[in-house]
Amino acid sequence: MRENPRTQLWWCNLLHIFNDGYLTSLALLLPFIAADFDLDYAEAGLIKSTTSIAISAAQIPAGLAAERFGEILILGLGTAWFSLSYAAMLVVAGYPLVLLLAFSGGVGGGAFHPVGTALIANVFPEERSGAAIGTLNSCGDVGKVVFPAVVGMLVVVIGWRWTFAVEGAAGAVLALLYLFFFRREIVERLQQLRRQRQGAVDQSDRRDRSLRGRLAGWGICAPRQFTLYTTIGFVDVAARTAVTAFLGFALFEAGIEDGETLGWLMSLHFFGGAIGKLLCGMVVGRWGSRSVILATEVLTVLGCLAMPSVPSGWPLLLFLPAFGFVLNGTSSAIYIGLAPTFTREQRSRGYALYYSINFFSVALAPVLFGLVADAFELRAVFLSAGLVMAMGLPLVFFMRDERAQTRTG
Repeated sequence: MRENPRTQLWWCNLLHIFNDGYLTSLALLLPFIAADFDLDYAEAGLIKSTTSIAISAAQIPAGLAAERFGEILILGLGTAWFSLSYAAMLVVAGYPLVLLLAFSGGVGGGAFHPVGTALIANVFPEERSGAAIGTLNSCGDVGKVVFPAVVGMLVVVIGWRWTFAVEGAAGAVLALLYLFFFRREIVERLQQLRRQRQGAVDQSDRRDRSLRGRLAGWGICAPRQFTLYTTIGFVDVAARTAVTAFLGFALFEAGIEDGETLGWLMSLHFFGGAIGKLLCGMVVGRWGSRSVILATEVLTVLGCLAMPSVPSGWPLLLFLPAFGFVLNGTSSAIYIGLAPTFTREQRSRGYALYYSINFFSVALAPVLFGLVADAFELRAVFLSAGLVMAMGLPLVFFMRDERAQTRTG
């Protein structure tokens, strides 16, 4: 790629801010949609679940399409599709159309994480890709901090439909600028892939049909390590999603009943998460993915156990960003550790497979942990999240740190 990898990174950072910001803003706008259409909690929650299901279903097709048409084109088109689906909320007249557009937005949103992570892993040299992936991962949390604040102000002034339209239009402009900026790279990549496909025709009859061969077809060159990272990631995301979903309820129980204060405390938690993703990604090159994952998961378990007992006031103000730091920092180390388990040419589909499994955990966790809260009490959510995370800790010791081995070898 002719452009500096750092240029691609910052464009991808902007796309990530919008993609994750869209998901967070949807959660904030749900009460306004529910009030307008007289929805109950289940109907309102179905809007969010519909988007998550669409994202999960779209990630593998997006990864495969990225190999066929190039990562840059799929990233730009995916973000544009997500944005235009949100912009179309301006004209919705009923609940079924809201669900349809939520699903449509999720289809576009499914492209970013597998394709964007693979693209950054590929354009940076191995010794710098860890920090780059960590930076990319942290920028998603910037969107989670910024979008709720902006959307919260807009919805009061212009209503939820126009709020969707404004953020959708802004994202569509960004996506089109991204495609225009890298237009020459898009054409060159398409031509390169066409030549590669033509050269691969003669090899099609000699594919390995074994299980290892089929996994290799997904770009997975280290199946055992991929399975370990995926299992640990599934557990990590389940615990993180549970904590995030019920954190607002926990703060309310702690006496934080003012909506504005509650919003700022949630943003403080997400800010800590953004810093955790950034710094944990930066230190992987020195300490290795395995050490970072182990450290952050142990601290996450302790944080989950402590969360229900943290008093409001300064202790809570100090605890929330620190908890967000360790809770989210694991993800950067996992994404970086996954990179060597894929072949360079098929990283998009490999990451797509990982993220698809990952998003099933995102969809299931709020429901399962919600049942725990209903059966016992709210504090049981955090205690059980810590327990689930602790159960996954032994798997970390079986991980092989490819980057550490390369550094010492």
